[in-house]
Order: sequence, then C-alpha cells, then structure tokens
Amino acid sequence: MPTAPPSNSPLECDVPLSQSLIWRSQREFYIQRGLKAWTDDMVPQYITNNPLIAEIYARIVFSFLCDCRQLSPHNSPLRILELGAGSGKFSYLFLRQLTALLRADNIALDTVRYCMTDCSESLLQSWRDNSYLAEFVAAGILEFELLWIGEEIKSQFLSGKPSKSANGPLVLIANYVFDSLPQDAFVINENQIFEALVTTTAPAGEVGAAGALRTLQLSYKNVSLAPNRYPDRSWNDILEYYRSHLPAATVLFPSATLKILQELGTHSDGRMLVLAADKGHPYEEELPLPPGPPVLEFHAPNCFSQMVNFHAIGKYFQAIGGEAFAPDKHSANLNICAFLQRRPGEQFPATKTAYQEVQAVLGPDDVFTLLGWLNSHMEEMSVPQILSTLRLTRWDPVALLRLFPVLGRQLRNVVTERYDLRNAVMRIWANRYPVTATENVIAFHCGVILLELRFYEDAISMFKASQQILGFSAPTSYNLGLCFQGLGRLSEALAFMVEACNLDPTFEPAQLTRLKLENQAPAK
Repeated sequence: MPTAPPSNSPLECDVPLSQSLIWRSQREFYIQRGLKAWTDDMVPQYITNNPLIAEIYARIVFSFLCDCRQLSPHNSPLRILELGAGSGKFSYLFLRQLTALLRADNIALDTVRYCMTDCSESLLQSWRDNSYLAEFVAAGILEFELLWIGEEIKSQFLSGKPSKSANGPLVLIANYVFDSLPQDAFVINENQIFEALVTTTAPAGEVGAAGALRTLQLSYKNVSLAPNRYPDRSWNDILEYYRSHLPAATVLFPSATLKILQELGTHSDGRMLVLAADKGHPYEEELPLPPGPPVLEFHAPNCFSQMVNFHAIGKYFQAIGGEAFAPDKHSANLNICAFLQRRPGEQFPATKTAYQEVQAVLGPDDVFTLLGWLNSHMEEMSVPQILSTLRLTRWDPVALLRLFPVLGRQLRNVVTERYDLRNAVMRIWANRYPVTATENVIAFHCGVILLELRFYEDAISMFKASQQILGFSAPTSYNLGLCFQGLGRLSEALAFMVEACNLDPTFEPAQLTRLKLENQAPAK
C-alpha cells in the first residue's frame, strides 16, 4: 500500500502579516550576513548608492537646513539619521556632496551631524575600519550606532549624549529600508474591509523554519477588521479612507514604518524631514494595481522585500499637520518621496522647491533604465556618447567600469575630448567607494585612460594607487614604465620594466620595452 507524501509543517496560523516569523528571520539574515549581504548575496543596492542620488539628497537636505536656520537662526545642529546604511556607500557620497554645499555657503561643517545605523554589529565594525568614512569621523560629523527597528530606540545620537545635539531638527534617510519592514495586509471589496491573516508552513523535514525563507509557503485568510485596529486614530482613519475610496484592492499597510516615524518624530524639535527611496506606490490610483495576495520579492534565499505604501505614509504626515511630496512620474523601480513634520504655521519653501526641481530632471531610476537599455548597444558607443553617459550618472565609478572596454579601444584616436576625458576620470576617481572586490580595479582603469591620453603624471598617481590597493603586478609596473618613458625619464622607465619582468618573466610587452630601453641607454 503506497504511503501518503509527508505534509507541510505549520509554523504559525492566522497571524497578522506584520507579526509573522518571516520578518524576524529576515532581520537575522542581515544581522548574520552584515556586509556580505551586498558583496556576496548581491542584495540590490546600486540604484540607491550612486553619486546622482547622493547629489539629489544633498540638495534637498541643504535646503531643509536653510529653512530651519531661517526659522530658528540659533538652533541646534541638524541631525541626520540614516536607517539601514548597509555598505556605507550612500553615506560617503552624500556627505561629500553636502559638505561641499556647506563650504560653498561658508557654513561650518559641524552645523550638521550624521549617524549611520544598522542592525549588524559586524557592519558597524566595517564602517569603523573604512578609510573613506574616516575622513568624516575625523571631522567630528559622522558617528555609528546599532539600531534594531521594532524595538525601543535607545540612541545617544538622538538623546544628545555625548554629542549634545538633541532637541533640534532631524532628517531621516531610509533607502531600500521600508520595503523590508513588517507590514499588515488588508483586502477591500465593495466598501468592506478585511484583514488578511497569514498561515506559514515549512516543507516536510524543515520544522522550525530551519530552511530558507524562500521555501516557506504563505497562505492568507480574510477576517473582519476589528474596530480600532490600531491604537493610533490616524492609522485607523487611513484604513477607513481606503475602505470608502477603493472599490477593490489588497493594500499593504506600513505599520512598522509608521511606528518608527512616530517615535523618531518625538526626538526632534517638531521639525523632521524624511527622505525615502524605494519601490512602492505614492499615489492612490496605484494601490489597486497589484491584485491577489501580498507578494514577497526574494533577493536571496533569506531576504525579501515588498512594495511600500508611500500613499499611507503621506496620509499620516498630513494627519499630523505635515506635508508629503511625491514624484510626478510613475516608476516601478524607485520612487524618491519626502515627508515633512513641522510646527503649526511653518512653511519650508526652499525644501519644497529643491524637491520639485530635482524630481523634474533626470533621476536615478531614469539613469538605471537608460543603462539597462545601453547594455545591448554598448559596443556601438562613441567617446562623446560615453562622456554623456558618465555625465548623466554624475561621474559614477561603476558606470565607468561597465564602459571601460568600449572606451579603451578608442582612446588612441581621441583628440577633441582629451581634456574632457581627463576631467571625467578625476571626478570619477573622487567618487570611488569600492564595495565589492571587482570595483578595486577602478584605479588601474583610470591609469590606463590617462596613460593613453598622455597625462603621464596623473596616470602615475593612479597606477601607484592601484599597487597599494591590489598589490604589485607586471601590467601595473609595465604601465608605470610607459609613463616615465613618456616623460623622458628613461632610467626610471627601465627600472619599472625590469620590475615587470621580474614579476612575470613571460610578460612579453615588458620584455620588448626593456630591451629597447637598454639599447637606448648610453654606453658606460
């Protein structure tokens, strides 16, 4: 008699989605993996970690600072708290942009203080050891804290100890964070609203959720919504609004996000700016678009995300007398939204104008879309087209890495764009912040471009930086020899060719150039 196949094992039954075990498992993934979540597991991060989005945020935050100084000239320093700072790349690029704006306006750097936070102690240690971030730590404007969203916030940075910067305005930055925080799910149908409770089961043999989150099965049961579902009246008002305005929809409600925004708002002087870049729905008409049960998008076996209900966040800020800003365009990949908490009667004209201006032009989602299209056309690109692309990315090193093979084949024929390319390389080099090992080759690539363009002194600096980062190699020593040869310093050129031959006796270009230089050497 055949035996029945083993059934799945229930892990939880009919619980609100925000209370599901999937969120605890995901947080454990980030705690354990630390920086490896982005370097090894390849959790998406590029679209929110690039010079363009850093420039956009810096302009908006600087305008918010100016508005705050106008309202209270002798206020406390502007505190900027970043949730889920991850690799730290955004933090570095943002601080470069913001400090440049402060210097240009003769504003002291200690007018702002920045705190990077995440849930992994190993991540914080990687920030402490990071030579790029060290510049801002030494300037006294950057610090690091462990912060677990969902638990009571205990922050020296927010309390003012030891920096003594409490009770001033606050900026909260959250890029690709809200999509990973617990949400509840509600179903609206014919002016009725139900809560979707989740039951989670594991494949047979994986009791206790020992397996990957991706292998779990989630099913939903719609139940009548309890009166006053949340302790906050404004949250319940948002649900009632959805019940009466949406004909049919499955709506995710960002309960964990609203809770932390509510709590962080109490740590300000009544003025708080929230900047969030994420996939989500800023507009009411978008909410009914995803039919069916809530969807988890997996980026690794134990890492997932969901769409963010930016519309609900905006309704909350409006309910407390604030304001919400959403982009005019509709994007499936990324929306940069801003939310203002303010004192009664206050206006923030510079902040609003800055947001509108940066949203009216090319954004990181646009550049991401264009780069995706260019993948299949890259071999056709000319030097002017490559320069235009780099300019659009605001001189992004990752973009140069992708374009280098095409650019490298055209360098010897460059005439008109010679100085433009040199300036591009220098600006790209200033934006370097390698996250993965493959990005470390940027110094060598920059050196090759400058060498081919005959900017020998600049190329020497790049190749020496490459030696410091990647160690000695025959190609690097050979290129250094070519630089000194171009400068007419033949004895130094010969020394580098000898070094290249010693590092790799089979490296033929160095052997040939060494013989040529030895034949040119004056007889003793």
